[in-house]
Amino acid sequence: MNTDSDIYKMTAAINKARQASECWDHPLEEKYVLDNVYAFSRGEMMVATTNRGDQVQFSPTAASSWSEGDTVCNVFYPDSDCQQV
Repeated sequence: MNTDSDIYKMTAAINKARQASECWDHPLEEKYVLDNVYAFSRGEMMVATTNRGDQVQFSPTAASSWSEGDTVCNVFYPDSDCQQV
């Protein structure tokens, strides 16, 4: 097993976030649905997926459970990709 591969590191980051949020204790709620974006939440964790090979920008905050002033971070870049709601 190559623990230095990108896919290994991404999977580890996802699993760490899942465990920290205990998302399995919360119902799935659809938040944002377009032809090229699907976002859902479980508790405070939001997952956004796309079927495009390039970047997609959207603003799910209106549909999120975050409050003004909350800081949300990308689980893949938690030290450099955070935004305040």
